[in-house]
Amino acid sequence: MNFVKPSPLGASKAAVYRFAEDVAKHVKYEIGENMRAFISRLGGRISFHEEIEPGDEFPESIIVQPSGEFQIFLPTVTTAERDRFTIAHELGHLFLHFPKVKRDHPGVPMVATRKIDPADQVQRRAEWEANWFAAAFLMPEQIFRQRHHAVGRSSEELAKCFGVSQSAAEIRASTLGI
Repeated sequence: MNFVKPSPLGASKAAVYRFAEDVAKHVKYEIGENMRAFISRLGGRISFHEEIEPGDEFPESIIVQPSGEFQIFLPTVTTAERDRFTIAHELGHLFLHFPKVKRDHPGVPMVATRKIDPADQVQRRAEWEANWFAAAFLMPEQIFRQRHHAVGRSSEELAKCFGVSQSAAEIRASTLGI
């Protein structure tokens, strides 16, 4: 398959956070929303791998066609909370990286997968940006801070509020310095 990998923007973490929150508002994402229905509303599809093989080329990935149609691939062996973050991560690639791919490589699909060469600094950066996007998309700063205060800093309760793993809630709190 002929495809292009995402190119990172090189934007700051704060800029990616702001962009993600703006995108969430623009696409009318509601905190805790059913992600399968949300992706369908955006015109995308979610497919599940029955089994992850060692040579599987596209575990936890997104394929975006030149038209903008997209498909997100998830394994069946992960939790719903992990899947929510993965879906938001893949949306990060769609909204952050696909516009540049479309401009620079018209007519060629973009494929982003978490399976990257650890020595590939370009793809590592694209993955970081997609993670930053996912965190802010699912857990917008102002609402996160409010709920963090309201639940007495309980990462378990925060995770439930946002439908993410406890680890994702803890990392978000840490990166926000709370």
